Amino acid sequence: MTSQRALEYAAKPGVMVGLIAVAVAMHPASAVQRDFFLAALAFGLLSDLFLMMPRDMFLAGLVAALVEHLVYIAGFRARDLHLALLAVALVIALVSAAIFLPPIYRALKKARPSLVSPVLAYVAVFVVMVASAGATGSVVALAGALLFFYSDAILAWNRFVKPIRYGRIVNIVPYHVGEALLVLSLLT
Repeated sequence: MTSQRALEYAAKPGVMVGLIAVAVAMHPASAVQRDFFLAALAFGLLSDLFLMMPRDMFLAGLVAALVEHLVYIAGFRARDLHLALLAVALVIALVSAAIFLPPIYRALKKARPSLVSPVLAYVAVFVVMVASAGATGSVVALAGALLFFYSDAILAWNRFVKPIRYGRIVNIVPYHVGEALLVLSLLT
């Protein structure tokens, strides 16, 4: 294992544990939402661990991340949601999915057809999560959800379409910033 990979294997779950600690310590606008977010972060940590396994645990990581998004959606529903903002955020999320999904879908259909349905379900739930974040009216929550979405799109692109230069960094940085913004949105 390279020193960079060892650093990643320590830092990636370490950041998630740190975000969980921050969420526990803060005084959020909604304690119920924080509880949902804590559960979501725990599933995110589990997903990270699955995706770092030496053998292919992609599907297990995908399922854990899917549950994470469902729990985030429940957390956003603990707040007042605004229908007009939901519509705007839904359009943003759908356009984002329309940009990234077609090449990923084609690559999966060719190389890993068994993953097509789980990935499509995952993207659908992720779109709802982004729309739910936007519906809260919190720009911080929407920015966090979108960064998280883009990081996962980059992960899938890197894994199934073609590796991009500095792909791991381009994936991990928006992921952690997105998760941090979601935690920060608890204060808004």
